[in-house]
Amino acid sequence: MKLTHITLAALVFSSFFSQAEPAKRETIEQVLKATDAPAMLDYAYAQMEQMVQANQTNPNDALSQQQMSEMQQLFRAEMSWATLEDPLIKVYAQVFSEDEMQSILDFYQSPAGQKLVKRQPELVQQSMQMMQTLMQGMMPKIQALAEKHAKERAAQSSQ
Repeated sequence: MKLTHITLAALVFSSFFSQAEPAKRETIEQVLKATDAPAMLDYAYAQMEQMVQANQTNPNDALSQQQMSEMQQLFRAEMSWATLEDPLIKVYAQVFSEDEMQSILDFYQSPAGQKLVKRQPELVQQSMQMMQTLMQGMMPKIQALAEKHAKERAAQSSQ
């Protein structure tokens, strides 16, 4: 019995020191290339820009075309792939082991993985449209909550 406890303790203790090999930069770069990460980033930015423009319904609050263009340029410059690539690689290396990254790479190099990469923009667009529809349905409820809380604050401050 005592030997079992010692063996168990040794296994637990040794597991703290036998962590998997961190993902290699080269493997991470291959995954990012296989997933077409720079193009996906550009697509995400384009989608965000369209959403911002579509949500500017109040002419008094709307940004001018010049302001919008300047903000887009700033965002794309400060959050470009060249800026994000190295920090993103570090994040991947912290989160995934080399074996895990190799499995991820294997998937993205497979026909199913390539189909996912190819269809990802369509998935993102349809998902965003679905969420926008759901949010529109929630807006009256959100406005009602905001009004309720405003009335409660007003009642508390008048006391």
